[in-house]
Amino acid sequence: MIRGSIRLLLTVLTLSTGVAFGADLTKVTIGSSPAMSSLGLFIAKEKGYFAEQGIDAEITPFKASAGQMIPLLASGQLMVGGGNVAAGLYNAIANDIPVKIVADKGLVSPKHGYLALIVRKELVESGKYKDFSSLKGMTMATTAKGVSQEIATEAYLKKAGLSLSDIKLTQLGYADMNIALANGSLDATIQIEPYVAVAVEKGIAVRVAGDDEVYPNQQSAVIMYSPIFIEKHPDLARKFMVAYVKALRDYNKAFDGGDKKEVLSILAKYTGGDDPSIFERVVPVGLHPDGRLNVKGLEDDARWFLEHGYIKAMPKMDAIVDESFVDFAVKTLGEASK
Repeated sequence: MIRGSIRLLLTVLTLSTGVAFGADLTKVTIGSSPAMSSLGLFIAKEKGYFAEQGIDAEITPFKASAGQMIPLLASGQLMVGGGNVAAGLYNAIANDIPVKIVADKGLVSPKHGYLALIVRKELVESGKYKDFSSLKGMTMATTAKGVSQEIATEAYLKKAGLSLSDIKLTQLGYADMNIALANGSLDATIQIEPYVAVAVEKGIAVRVAGDDEVYPNQQSAVIMYSPIFIEKHPDLARKFMVAYVKALRDYNKAFDGGDKKEVLSILAKYTGGDDPSIFERVVPVGLHPDGRLNVKGLEDDARWFLEHGYIKAMPKMDAIVDESFVDFAVKTLGEASK
């Protein structure tokens, strides 16, 4: 009954929501966090790669969790979503809403600690914060409950023999975390670039450690496709991925000894900031140049969600992950040079 209702919804909403056809370009609605891990999307739009594929990319920022995107992806109000991995995605799929994970949007690989533990500067300077054990009793934040960031938070605590019950955990958007650190209502948090660099530069917080040091290779963020995009517009979905992977390669070239100026100017445009020089000090995000996912990492995090009661059963990754769009992009563009 539920599956039949979803199929009907897919048919009814095909053209009335996230895809609009014009004379030259087809509008595709995209939800994404205004963070460094979204650079593949931002570059593809700014450098015209989406337009090359006949796509008018309309990017809507989501300040907090990607979980907010799931119902919009299900209904077709969004065709593409990019954000942190959340238990809500697995719960939606368990309820016959076939949103798919299709590409990488943020891997915490070694030397890519773009997600990092930052602590309010006055706590470090006063000696109240000395090491991970000092987190006990502190107020920390995640973008939502049941997200990849919460798993990383626990990883820091475990290093000191602590658990999530030893802290007060609240929920805030990334930009709001820096505001809360500045006004003293937040003690520490797992923050994302470029907000880490901003917090450090403005003297709000101290960067203590990158997530790659405590929980390396976490597939923290992903690109998701609406079932309507996949089923009703498969050719457009494939073209979208060609543009995205092309942008990922530009990103990797820029941060592998190339000229970062253009990429960082795009980052500044989409994430804000009154001092562009701050962006020179960001720690780079891990973005696979072919858009490939760490499926084992997704499985590990899904198991954590299960063990912590966020989902009721272990999801089957082959029913959730669809790498056919990345395969098409790589076939079209060739494999990235090693």
